[in-house]
Amino acid sequence: MLFSHVERAVGDTADPFTHPPALERDIRFWIRVYTEVTTDQGLLHDDWNLDLVYEVLRFDPASSPTQRERIVHDAKSRYAALLRRFAEGATDDLTAHERRIWHAFGDKARPSDFRDAIERIRFQLGQADRFHEGLIRAAVWERQIARTLSEHGVPPEIAALPHVESSFNLAAYSKVGAAGLWQFMPSTARRYMRVDSIVDERLDPYSATAAAANLMLYNYRLVGTWPLAVTAYNHGPGGLRRAQDELGTSDIAVIVKRFQGSTFGFASRNFYVAFLAALEVDRNADKYFGPITRLPDTESTPVELPDYTSVDALAKAFKVDMGALRVLNPALRPPIWNGSRLVPRGYRLRLPGTQPESEIAAGWARLPSSQRYLAQKNDGSHRVRRGETLAGVAAASGVSMARLSAANGWTGAHAIARGDVVRIPMPASRAETAGGAAAVAAVTPSPPELSPNPSALSPAEALPAPVADTVPPPAVSAPSPAEVKAARPPSEPVSARQTSNKDSLLPVASPTGNSDTTNYEVGTDNTVIVQATETLGHFADWTRVDSQLLRRLNKLHKNAVVTQGARLKLDFSRVAAAQFVEARREYHRGLQETFFAGHRIAATENYTVKRGDSLWTIVQQHADVPFWLVAQYNPDVNFKDIRPGTILTLPQVVGINRQ
Repeated sequence: MLFSHVERAVGDTADPFTHPPALERDIRFWIRVYTEVTTDQGLLHDDWNLDLVYEVLRFDPASSPTQRERIVHDAKSRYAALLRRFAEGATDDLTAHERRIWHAFGDKARPSDFRDAIERIRFQLGQADRFHEGLIRAAVWERQIARTLSEHGVPPEIAALPHVESSFNLAAYSKVGAAGLWQFMPSTARRYMRVDSIVDERLDPYSATAAAANLMLYNYRLVGTWPLAVTAYNHGPGGLRRAQDELGTSDIAVIVKRFQGSTFGFASRNFYVAFLAALEVDRNADKYFGPITRLPDTESTPVELPDYTSVDALAKAFKVDMGALRVLNPALRPPIWNGSRLVPRGYRLRLPGTQPESEIAAGWARLPSSQRYLAQKNDGSHRVRRGETLAGVAAASGVSMARLSAANGWTGAHAIARGDVVRIPMPASRAETAGGAAAVAAVTPSPPELSPNPSALSPAEALPAPVADTVPPPAVSAPSPAEVKAARPPSEPVSARQTSNKDSLLPVASPTGNSDTTNYEVGTDNTVIVQATETLGHFADWTRVDSQLLRRLNKLHKNAVVTQGARLKLDFSRVAAAQFVEARREYHRGLQETFFAGHRIAATENYTVKRGDSLWTIVQQHADVPFWLVAQYNPDVNFKDIRPGTILTLPQVVGINRQ
């Protein structure tokens, strides 16, 4: 049982994940999906009344995705025809199977009920074999996940969520780009981890579990209950807050059954019940699958790298098999393993077993200072972009001007122009710097952490397949937000077969929610709420209306500035409201991507507002925390009128080395 190693806080005996009676039938459906129906089978069912299963479809294990899709399509057409017959009142000479479906609609069914049901016919691929495999794999991460959740104060039951997300497959990728044990989307993951073409910490179960715990706490602070926090993991907390406001309740059963949000579809409605089903099966695995032989867990030692080093040099220095190193460090992407990039400074390399400090020190001693670099390895050349200077190119590549000039055969000052190709030498090594090897401090290991047993997991289970067309980073600089966003993930495993966009063949669905809860919409009276960093100039640009007109419209003095939380009336005579909203979202999206290209959220802290505090003074006291991020963590606080004693949740932000 995954969460057996975690105890609740003292005095906290209530189970936050009780089964609402109104959701029992849906939970039973997902238990059936997880325990009775394999990935060579599937349920054709009504997507609202999950008690109504039309048929169990069975596939030849050797059948192709196209063949399976045809079987599903034909079955849907067959039952659509049957429902049309019911709507027309043709109920004579029904088979026993057809009578079962007829009676499922009840005695008072109207013709329109049958016609509406045609659009609700849905196919769900079984997951029993995957869930069983997940139970075997889960044991590898059980203690580590339990410890991380406990340290963050997250309910231990959350440990069952990877059954829904990935079946505990570290290499799991969804069609929309979610990855890893916890299936983080890139935009959400970058708030808590490094995600680019060199390091993707979504694939590291340690980093990803800590990120999942932080995200769950963020959701819980915004929506107030753990069932809604779990649902927000898929749908986003902003959507759930709107559901609470619209329905006037935080009851998960009411929200699941009554909320009609435009993006609150089948996956979002079923995410919590699928989680409860996974929790039930995990708690009683032997009941559903019989005795399970689980993979053993083991220990690893994380060592933070002080320099950029090739993975080959590290394997030799620490006498670690390359295969074991790959299993223990799945976050390192193909450019690291093929040698085109170095393992970055600050990366926590995991070594097998519990390594004593003396052995770590011996490993560093065996690593020549000539193989320890001060900057990331580059592509060897760089085409000059608009506005770049030679000094900027040298700084971004981690080499001196003298070294760059020598590599290009230049003497004295040299001018460069856009389009010029500059040869970039390897960055300087420790051996080339003053002090040489003597300047390199010994590094001690961090406390041992649990990791998979390299001999217990095959590379196919532990690592995503290499991809030849992974987008490399820029030649001489850390990736820009756009380049980070463009880095492609490995392609989806062939086992993740798909028949149609409507049908969910993976455990449920990848997360679709956004962690940004900001309201960017326009009110019915053409007003908006001013958000952090926005100025009157922004609104003038987005509406294509002169700022002076906006001042007159809002009776603002010529020197007055708009402040966060203020309501501003806009003129949409030149731009449609939807176009304005998209431009506004894009501005904030870019702002956030730029910030999270170099920072991550490590934790949170509570801050009690003191007399004389303002949002500005609070942010100044907490370096690197921008206004808009504080606002996202405190959406119910009126920052125009924060009073002494108000408790704010402040994210603790740390920098990330993106080279």
